[in-house]
Amino acid sequence: MIDAMVANILRVKIRLGLFEDPYANPAALPAIANKHALETSRTAALQSVVLLKNDDGVLPLSTEELSSVAIIGPLADAPYEQLGTWIFDGDPELSVTPLHAIHSLVGHDLDVRYLRAMENSRSKASAAFDEAVEVAGDSDVVLLFLGEESILSGEAHSRADINLPGDQAELVRRVRKTGKPVVAIIQAGRPLTLTNIIDEVDAILFAWHPGTMGGPAIADLLFGIESPSGKLPVTFPRMVGQVPIYYSQKNTGKPPSPQTIIHIDDIDARAPQLSFGMTAFHLDAGYTPLYAFGHGLSYADFDYRNIKASAKEIGIGDTLTVSAELTNKGDVAAVEVAQLYVRDLVGNVTRPVKELKGYKRVHLDPGQTIIVDFDLHTDDLAFFGRDMQLMTEPGQFHVWIGGSSETELRTEFRIIDSS
Repeated sequence: MIDAMVANILRVKIRLGLFEDPYANPAALPAIANKHALETSRTAALQSVVLLKNDDGVLPLSTEELSSVAIIGPLADAPYEQLGTWIFDGDPELSVTPLHAIHSLVGHDLDVRYLRAMENSRSKASAAFDEAVEVAGDSDVVLLFLGEESILSGEAHSRADINLPGDQAELVRRVRKTGKPVVAIIQAGRPLTLTNIIDEVDAILFAWHPGTMGGPAIADLLFGIESPSGKLPVTFPRMVGQVPIYYSQKNTGKPPSPQTIIHIDDIDARAPQLSFGMTAFHLDAGYTPLYAFGHGLSYADFDYRNIKASAKEIGIGDTLTVSAELTNKGDVAAVEVAQLYVRDLVGNVTRPVKELKGYKRVHLDPGQTIIVDFDLHTDDLAFFGRDMQLMTEPGQFHVWIGGSSETELRTEFRIIDSS
């Protein structure tokens, strides 16, 4: 394996002619920040931003229904911070921030009012919060740009508390009292619990650290030029005490269910010493995440139905096709990321309750129905067994297709020993 990896590196060097001339010719390289590179950056940002929450369809915003918008927060106009960590060659001069992008997109239609409110994401000074409340109260909608500076992420930069740092939550609470719709756009390099603001905002766009062209991408998503299609590549916990929490966990001896758990606030005073079913959960957080792996909303309404497997049984070495009907029941064209999950019910070592085995980006017009299908070879179901050899075992499997790891649209099939 090492020889193969080294050979790949040498092959690239040979093709580049580095053994004849070890110095690159800068004149032969594409111009930095050329049109293609910037468009690629913008596309990457568009596809990675995740719409976590959108109560009452507050997003997308409409310039026809608004006359003013407040842009508040330490990360609305922070060209360096939006680049993220490990960007030693990054040039913040090339960054287009959300503030500038929104001005360019709708500044001729709306009164755009900006206030930084905090020096940085960790600030504990709230001197400008009264002014923030005034700006918010005089506007039709409030866009709060929150999160973490890039220095808070990366190697050796762990945090024990993964709520929003500094006084950002207090800023959200103060602005919320104006009664205006509040949209949080969060830039961060890690999942955040968000429990200190989740009930104080109407919508949440999680932008990670979106890069050079993050501003135009965010502006297009906020105002419906594009529909969000990003999905979470990680699970968001409700609180840090739930960590580790992940979708592909192993099954416990007594897995929790809504019928077997009880919340800490629902326990009677002087309750007898009961074990509440002895299931695996936290009294104060339950057993579900804040947002599951694969979660991501859209401005369209996608509906999955009629999952089918091409065969009920297949032999080792065969391929199965799993399909489902996917319909856009919304009013806008949009891209959905359909996901395929599998569970091996019995193995010679314990197996995860779900594993992502495939995904597809598909575009649907309003009212359109397509068949989304995945080919699943038995090699895709291999795992390292008790003797640490890669193997595919015969047995029963569950398979799901849906928009996140929480999908319940399921069928099943069996692998048989055909030897």
